[in-house]
Amino acid sequence: MLTFLRRLFSRGGGSGETRTQPGVEYRGYTVTPTPQKDAGGWRVAGTISKEIDGQRKTHHFVRADVFPDREAVVAMTIEKAKRIIDEQGDRLFRDA
Repeated sequence: MLTFLRRLFSRGGGSGETRTQPGVEYRGYTVTPTPQKDAGGWRVAGTISKEIDGQRKTHHFVRADVFPDREAVVAMTIEKAKRIIDEQGDRLFRDA
């Protein structure tokens, strides 16, 4: 169980393969999908960043959702990030 959690929350994901996509702007934030290769396909993962008071703040997120198709996971990552932004806004960076 501990190994599973470590892989889930580590930056590389299951097999370690991660390729960053170009960032997408949304309401003043930059969403950067970083899908993680997993045994079952691609895991939803990415970053949300924004410049606040001259400093770049970044929030990393990983979700349990896994898709067999990389393009589908990139689209879902962007949708999940938009939802996070709509729900939390700048509160994302409280601890950053």
